Amino acid sequence: MRGVKNMASILVKANLKGVAALAVVWLLSASIGPVLAEDAAKESQSKQSQPKEAGPKPADANPWAVNCSSGSTANELQCQVSQNLTEAKTGQRVLTVTVRRDNANGSFAMLLALPHGLFLPSGVSYQVDSGKKVTVAIQTSDQNGAYAAVPVAPELAKAMKSGTTLNIGMESVTRKPVTIPVSLKGFGAAVAKLESIK
Repeated sequence: MRGVKNMASILVKANLKGVAALAVVWLLSASIGPVLAEDAAKESQSKQSQPKEAGPKPADANPWAVNCSSGSTANELQCQVSQNLTEAKTGQRVLTVTVRRDNANGSFAMLLALPHGLFLPSGVSYQVDSGKKVTVAIQTSDQNGAYAAVPVAPELAKAMKSGTTLNIGMESVTRKPVTIPVSLKGFGAAVAKLESIK
């Protein structure tokens, strides 16, 4: 259990670094946005008579990203796979699912970064497709949301690699059940890449 708490602490710290990086990107984009908007409006007017090309659909891309950072030693990489779900209209983060491998023993842990406004005593549940639903405690919270860490047993890892949807369930403060579906498309390939990194 101590290993899971340490893993949760490491994952929370890694997630906070990602949030800070996103804030910097957002500030930069906000400052150059008006200039780009003017250019885009001019470009849009000149291209209205041209046929539109069909680009790659975002749904075709793998929603699971593999990220690495340097570990405690110069030769060590700390790598993880994650998927960040945001609200379509506002772009606000709703849920982040991160799976990280412990380099010492090769085991995996999953961190669920949850939104604000939850009834914390209800915990959070996860379920792959129509498999067994498991409820775990929400362990901590901060200004960015609430967090739960889950050891990923080999059976869960296998189910996630072959499944299509990871359903994350929670209750709002008003005790209304909320389920957020997380696509497992590309999860197996992302974990395979994670396992290949030494």
